[in-house]
Amino acid sequence: MLSTLRDKTNQLLNYGTRTFGLDLKYFASGGFWTVLGQGANSVLALALTVAFANLISKETYGLYRYALSLANLLNIFTLTGMNTAIGQATAAGNEGVLRTAVKHQLKWNLMMTTASLGLGGYYLWNANTVMAISLFILGIFVPMTLALNSYAPFLDGKKQFKLNNLFIIGSTIIYVLGMFVTLLLTKEVWVLILAYCLTTFAANLLFYIKTLRLFSPPETPSENALSYGWKLTYMRFIGPVVGQIDSIILNHFWGPAQLAVYSLARAMPDKIIPVSKRVVGLGMPKLVQKSTDEINKVLYKRIAQGMYFGVILTIGYVLLSPFVFKYLMPQYLESIFYSQILAISFIFALPVGYVGTAMLAHKMVLPTFISGILMNILKIVLYIVLGIWGGILGLVLAQVIYYLIAFVINIAAWKFGLYTRSVGFEHKSA
Repeated sequence: MLSTLRDKTNQLLNYGTRTFGLDLKYFASGGFWTVLGQGANSVLALALTVAFANLISKETYGLYRYALSLANLLNIFTLTGMNTAIGQATAAGNEGVLRTAVKHQLKWNLMMTTASLGLGGYYLWNANTVMAISLFILGIFVPMTLALNSYAPFLDGKKQFKLNNLFIIGSTIIYVLGMFVTLLLTKEVWVLILAYCLTTFAANLLFYIKTLRLFSPPETPSENALSYGWKLTYMRFIGPVVGQIDSIILNHFWGPAQLAVYSLARAMPDKIIPVSKRVVGLGMPKLVQKSTDEINKVLYKRIAQGMYFGVILTIGYVLLSPFVFKYLMPQYLESIFYSQILAISFIFALPVGYVGTAMLAHKMVLPTFISGILMNILKIVLYIVLGIWGGILGLVLAQVIYYLIAFVINIAAWKFGLYTRSVGFEHKSA
């Protein structure tokens, strides 16, 4: 019976490969573990979100989210592009990049520690002890955690999708259990922040060491990879600002309770979009091996397939999300409408991720830089204008509009990248 089922599955995958022009066996192996890993993470994270929604007040949860937003904002002082460079270099056969890049990040990420301690000192000067202590704790642990999580792109680059997702699930279990126990014991914001830092740091340290023991990657000079990581970091310099400005605006102009409602509205969409990005990211090793002409021939076909899947996902989410809020988070029923609007972003997430991954795979530095700058400026303007004007509704509309325009910008950037390659400019600039 198992043999027959396996044969039928292979026939179906072969048929899909011929029909869609995708290596579905490759994505079935990697994609299965990615969907399983991200799905398990989403369920665990949702369970923790439910605990937050039911065990602490909106104001406390809003302040907790605000502290994390400030820490994420200070990620501008870390090497945010290094993990992408590690994945690309490993996929190209340079396994020695892992140890080198982690040590490099541990050194340079100290800039975030300094910034976090400085901002914490400002809050302490203004008698906001809770936020000051929270930032001190975050400044100590987050820079190290961000460096140690480089094992994940390394494993993806080696096509170790099963192992990577098992590690990710393990990390999430450690984090969720630690936070849940803390929620039962205390409602203090700074203690919750300490639990967050300890659990995430411990999990990343554990699985980084495990990765080193399993694969024993050498520590070799990786100047090209480090240089590429720095270039990506420069290009994404304002990315952390873009990622957190909505929460900061909402907390400042509308208060922590509104930030809590907004955070719960984003809780599930923010888990679903990374799943799609992870599935697209599985194609990095394949895209590295393909020429830009080969990718360009099927570009619009891949975009159409991604949008079709996004439409199905959006419809499903709109229909199911009210039940999740009603039975699991009844205090946040006002988040339902905003969450359903956010789901429209699913339509464009896969195409944007695919084009972006293709540009990264072929080191299209200039187009990636230009598109990144344009999209970041666009998002900041939309969040500031619509966030101050309409609060939660304004920020939700801003995100949907952003994805729609980013979709167009990414396609234009890809075409621009092909042009610069054809005239030799991109090669020189890279």
